[in-house]
Amino acid sequence: MLRLLGLVLAATVAIGFFAPELQRLADMSPANEAPKPVATPKPAVMLGRVEIAADSRGHFILTGRVNGRPLTMLADTGATLVALRASDAKAAGLIVLPGDYTAKVSTAGGVTEAARVRVREIEIGDIRVTDVDALVLPDNRLATNLLGMSFLGRLKAFSIENRRLVLSQ
Repeated sequence: MLRLLGLVLAATVAIGFFAPELQRLADMSPANEAPKPVATPKPAVMLGRVEIAADSRGHFILTGRVNGRPLTMLADTGATLVALRASDAKAAGLIVLPGDYTAKVSTAGGVTEAARVRVREIEIGDIRVTDVDALVLPDNRLATNLLGMSFLGRLKAFSIENRRLVLSQ
């Protein structure tokens, strides 16, 4: 009897552990089931417009959200990719190991090594872009996070009007 109780308890724990995966499998429609109505999918990016005023030096500094984490960034059309400081990347949930720093990049401070990553999402105001290629650089090699062309190039448009950077999606 005690052995049976132990087996039931073990099975209950196993089912509880695997319940999310079992639910995902159960949600898949078998071939003999009538197809469910197809809903219009939500776009991966929301439409929006954001304006950012230039600072006293003419730079466009903003607070965006990287994987839901607020980060200060400098809009940089000269940066091919979004570039994140290692400490900020870690805060945004990006795991970068020492061996991941294999890309050679040129910065204002010279050539350094960086780690290639893919950011789940970057949000600037009402604008949201998913699956953004980025680089992670050591904190001592990057003064501030850069919002580069891997984000800006996926917008409908960006322009400078009256000392304001206008982003449109």
